[in-house]
Amino acid sequence: MSIKVILDADVIADFYKDNRTGIFRVTLAFFRELIKNNSIDAFYSHLSVFHNETSTKEIDHFFSENSLSVKKANQRYRRPFLPFRKEKLFRHFYHKMGIYNYKNIHFKEVFSQAEIFHSFYYPINNEIKKYENLKKVVTIHDLIPIMFPDLHFNAALIENIIESIGKDGYAVCVSENTKKDLLNYAPHLNPDHVFVNLLAASESLFYVCNDAGKFKSIKEKYNLPEKYFLSVGTLEPRKNVDFVIRNFIRVIKENNIDDLGLVLVGAKGWDYDKIFNEYNNAQELKDKIIITGRVPDEDLASLYSHAHSFYYMSFYEGFGLPPLEAMQCGVATVTSNTSSLPEVVGDAGIMLSPDDDKSLSQTMLNLYANENLRKEYSEKGLKRSKLFSWKKSADELVAIYQKISNH
Repeated sequence: MSIKVILDADVIADFYKDNRTGIFRVTLAFFRELIKNNSIDAFYSHLSVFHNETSTKEIDHFFSENSLSVKKANQRYRRPFLPFRKEKLFRHFYHKMGIYNYKNIHFKEVFSQAEIFHSFYYPINNEIKKYENLKKVVTIHDLIPIMFPDLHFNAALIENIIESIGKDGYAVCVSENTKKDLLNYAPHLNPDHVFVNLLAASESLFYVCNDAGKFKSIKEKYNLPEKYFLSVGTLEPRKNVDFVIRNFIRVIKENNIDDLGLVLVGAKGWDYDKIFNEYNNAQELKDKIIITGRVPDEDLASLYSHAHSFYYMSFYEGFGLPPLEAMQCGVATVTSNTSSLPEVVGDAGIMLSPDDDKSLSQTMLNLYANENLRKEYSEKGLKRSKLFSWKKSADELVAIYQKISNH
């Protein structure tokens, strides 16, 4: 008999229009796989924990555009009439009364018969808490904002997410390292209620792309050099990009290398000044560093596949998808040896301390000078990446649902 599961689609509702974050992509990948799994009967809810102004009609449209067929557990729609809704005083009064522009109607039959409610990121919605039949599950991606408040700014949200698990709820962590962090931070949680479910990289987006015509247009679009080191990730302090820039400049200067560039792919994040200071200090070598900003999904496979080698020297990661994406594209991969990254990369990449300049410079030079070494890590990475897939992740998540259902 299949387990009836309600999957929270709030992350999809909040981010599908413009800012398609990593958590949005992960949630969508799970939706794609879970609705195909015969062991569960999947519904989606969109109750909007933060009362955002989106409807289930919009979600239905998004799912339909993406060839996903998901039944809904509630209807969310804009109230047709709310007197003086635009007046600040009335709005304040309405919010105090718990009345918002959008209203939820629960399909009681679904909510009262379902066994599991799973939020892929947000805190468990108060509307869910009244259903005692539902076992509440939250995915914990990382505790970085709490552990490193100087490197991040949304600690309050993560605290709310963890608090919403409660003593009877369940957590699914994206790595063993995140599970360890969670139990250290919240020792009141029952360890038997905390599971690990590793993520994956999309096989349709990240693959060895040898299409010369495609790369020619990508090269022109981003003004790429023939040979380049690559780094992918939001430009923010935690990603340690300034460390990569500094060592790249040292290597090309000290060894008179003139046929190598450094390509940094990613949107500007929080407090990125340090990265741009390092870039501005490069002076005459500035033209060797290309900052592309965020790039469309369809360009990534070509960008990764044609990179000489890939560098991800982040101080801390809950999982760390870019190294897996790089390995799946057949690129020799260098990462830091911290947090969850060893779980992702294993022995298929070169792992270094994220503050050891000497080791990173030497590794860059070794990979540049030794084609056999580069090929060895390219092959190791490809082999390692085959251990991960979204189908496998979803199957493992369903096995977790089965355990929770039997608790």
